[in-house]
Amino acid sequence: MNRSRHARHTARGFSLIELTVALVILGIIGILVARWLGVLSEERGQAVQRDLLQRADDAVMGFAAIQSRLPCPDIDRDGREDCGGGEVGTLPYLTLGLPDSRAGRLRYGVLRRTGDSTLVERWNTDDQGLLAQPTVLDADLAALTDQALPLQVTLNAPGTAVVSRIREWNNCASVDCAALPQLTRNSMDFCDALRNAALLPVSGSHVHTRRAQQPTEVAGNVAYALAVTDPLAPSHTPGSPVFHSPRRPAGGSDDYRDKVLAVGIDQLWTRLRCGEHYSPALYAHANVAMAARLTTPTMHDHKTQLDIMVELGKAEEMNAAVALIDATAELINTTADTLDTIAEIFDTYGGWNWRAAIAAGSIGTAVGSTIAAGVAVSSAGTYLMTAQTHRDTFAARFPAEAQRVEDEIVGNARRADMLGGFTDPDAREAARAFRHPAP
Repeated sequence: MNRSRHARHTARGFSLIELTVALVILGIIGILVARWLGVLSEERGQAVQRDLLQRADDAVMGFAAIQSRLPCPDIDRDGREDCGGGEVGTLPYLTLGLPDSRAGRLRYGVLRRTGDSTLVERWNTDDQGLLAQPTVLDADLAALTDQALPLQVTLNAPGTAVVSRIREWNNCASVDCAALPQLTRNSMDFCDALRNAALLPVSGSHVHTRRAQQPTEVAGNVAYALAVTDPLAPSHTPGSPVFHSPRRPAGGSDDYRDKVLAVGIDQLWTRLRCGEHYSPALYAHANVAMAARLTTPTMHDHKTQLDIMVELGKAEEMNAAVALIDATAELINTTADTLDTIAEIFDTYGGWNWRAAIAAGSIGTAVGSTIAAGVAVSSAGTYLMTAQTHRDTFAARFPAEAQRVEDEIVGNARRADMLGGFTDPDAREAARAFRHPAP
């Protein structure tokens, strides 16, 4: 009886220990599950943020490819761009065609820099000689203006300063620029604004990023930047051109949790493939077109020189004919003198015999002159025929061919300026129908 009661007490004690151990294990598992769920939720939230930033970046790039500019920030938070405002606001998700309204909470900044740049000198020529023309660089990436002008080198001799002429093509005289403004304002002008932005010194007054390890130092200006800000611990000041570095680690003493996506000026230049069409169209094509325009008058000048050679050949032929006539006349005169000498010899019974030798020598000289004159006439005729053949062969092909090549090269250069890097069917058709020179 006592033994069974002791056994029941012993069994009841083991049950309490097991229950305690089970509760402890369940508590540990619960803590681990809670932390795992928290980490999983945080990772899911970060993935959502990264996806939102990526889709916003894709939308901005699509807008830039179509409009040849970056969208302006949304200042009044209606989802549409406000180009009359500043550089920083929220992402104009409705303008970009993003269906997710969460994109409207993204912080968005775009470089709109103009009027505060340093002056640069572009050499040009006019009737007074060399002039230094100060120019203010326009680097407003959200406003599309017709600013990309062909640069043509007009003088580059040894020991001489390089001289260039900056002159726009008068394309609107041949195409309807009012109906197709993209023929004059396209990605060429956008790439020119990017080039200007890359030439300007770093400015903290415009959209820029900070360094990852020194958040108070300016890393450099960027084309545009996007940021997902933490509403509970905001690290970005509204309206400020400052964006933290995309590589800034999260956490720290200020509990930084924002995510930033920044696209640099050079990076956007590469994305838009500006190097593939900007430099060739504004520099290489323009200078080849200028060389072609110089070649045509050179061909006409060469044809004029050949005409002069033909006229000289005619003059030489006439001179040779005159020389032949003179030599023939001299031969006749010499023959007459010889006959007179022979008559005098008979009259003087041989007293003037010594004059017969002189007269015979004169006849020989006159005959030689006549032969030489005949050879000169033949040579002059050959020269004239050769000059006429060269002139006629050249005139039949090269001036007209040079004009055709000039029209084709200059036309292609002007088409490249009209089309830019991203063309639509209407602009492509208008450029295809363009002809140089204008009718």
